Amino acid sequence: MVQTKIGISQEQDAKTAVEQALAGCISESLLPDLTIIFFAGDYKLQAVWEACSNVLKGSPFIGGRIAAIFTADQVYQQGVAALSLYGISARTKLTAIDNEQAYKDGQNVGPALADSSERSGAVLMLPPVGNIRISALIRGIYANLGPNFQYFGGGTSGQFTEAGFTYEGLAAALVKDVYFSHRVGHGWMPFGEPMLVTRAERNRKYELDGQPAVKRYRDVIQQVLDQDVDITDHKYQLGIPCGRGEYVVRDVIRVEDQTLVCIAEIPPKSLVSLMTTSLPALPAIAKRITEEALTQHPAPQFAIIFDCCSREHLQKENFRHESQNIYRVLGELPTLGVLCFGAINSPFGVPLYYNKALSVTIGGESR
Repeated sequence: MVQTKIGISQEQDAKTAVEQALAGCISESLLPDLTIIFFAGDYKLQAVWEACSNVLKGSPFIGGRIAAIFTADQVYQQGVAALSLYGISARTKLTAIDNEQAYKDGQNVGPALADSSERSGAVLMLPPVGNIRISALIRGIYANLGPNFQYFGGGTSGQFTEAGFTYEGLAAALVKDVYFSHRVGHGWMPFGEPMLVTRAERNRKYELDGQPAVKRYRDVIQQVLDQDVDITDHKYQLGIPCGRGEYVVRDVIRVEDQTLVCIAEIPPKSLVSLMTTSLPALPAIAKRITEEALTQHPAPQFAIIFDCCSREHLQKENFRHESQNIYRVLGELPTLGVLCFGAINSPFGVPLYYNKALSVTIGGESR
């Protein structure tokens, strides 16, 4: 039978914060089968990992540094949050990622997590946000494990398992004996005419429709709105169509001359659209996403919320409306909410890396 506990601490000392968070989610007589740990703030990664290792004593754990932890009413820029799972089976993997061979490194993760006899399970992935080839890494994992597995997670700026820690690697866990339901969404909508990426390298877009990328970007906005725009204000992003009328958003993080620099790669020959959103609508969209994930689970026992930190940055003090909507839907369900650097989910069976998105995962037993 699946059992869960959650602990949160805002102590300033890393060791004390970890011990306090874990004290709230660990049974006195039994170590968890898997513990998921996130931390935010200026704690040293090594200090967090050492404290986790001392308390969990070889029991599997996985975690990473995120932007913040959030509850219904508060966003904690400094703190440690932990979710313990009992009555399940889990296996973790920590691996270095070479930016030049991210896809191949992803392929190697599959055999380390699941042997040839294992045909199903859920893969929690915590990749490094600094790797612009996150999408290739995720595709590599999927290429080996395939559609019978579920995939979820979020971008982190430091990763760890019981085996060690890294700043630029991947932490992954195969979770079995748990039934999961997932939903993801962002509330960003395409506008203007679609554009073809005609010249790009990694996360840099040099040309759209054969024209300098920044010029074409501005031209489309002017055609629709009859005004110029500050590209760096994040009101307009790029979206990649992915089926069923859905889009994956890619943040434009800066401009270099006539080049658009995105947070992650968009391959050449991709079709993209400019994307925009209505900030007042985002809390209602978060409510709908959470309701859809919850109603799809026959016996919910816990929730993990990966909310892209850019949503909180955009909404500012109004982000509390989004967080309150999420927690109001979940009620008394134990919930771990984190502001991560992009979310991973697999609404079409294939895992994708989303910017500006909310990803809701509900876990429990299957009836």
